[in-house]
Amino acid sequence: MLTVIGVSVFLFAFGGIQWSNARRWRYLSENYAGTADFQIKERNLQSAVMLGLGGYNSLKGILTIGIHHTGVSLRILTPFSLFHSPLFVPFEDISGWKTSWYLDGESRELTFRRAPEVKMVMPAEQAEWIKSYAGDKMMLRDSSPVRGNAGRGWYAFAVINTGLSVIMVGWLLFYLLSQSQ
Repeated sequence: MLTVIGVSVFLFAFGGIQWSNARRWRYLSENYAGTADFQIKERNLQSAVMLGLGGYNSLKGILTIGIHHTGVSLRILTPFSLFHSPLFVPFEDISGWKTSWYLDGESRELTFRRAPEVKMVMPAEQAEWIKSYAGDKMMLRDSSPVRGNAGRGWYAFAVINTGLSVIMVGWLLFYLLSQSQ
């Protein structure tokens, strides 16, 4: 009986976490859910970060990107795809800017015309691969975003790291001073 309760709690918690993580994806699917025509190219195990609606979540290595004649399809790998329906975004609805979200390389912030509250940050090479098939239908700029907090990941990391370091040094000094008395 205890095993059944434990498994039920685990499954409920796993489902709740997946539901919460899918919030930004569900917002995109309100306007872009569905599949498209014949797929030209596909890349598996790609990465992106979704921003908006009060947070962000990483899709590191679980994103599949498909190129079609009229747009791009986005899918999440099966074990993580719970509450993540496949998306199809026309090239005309995508625009992107240069950003510094990733610490280890250039990245691009993509915005979607019919879902402005959610943005997707991906490696620059990945975004330029999509652009190479989109031609003039997709706008990809080398300038910074017009507005928003994309690219501030490095800043948040630095501030948090500095804060934790100051707290640890303060605690260590307090401990050493209290031991010397």
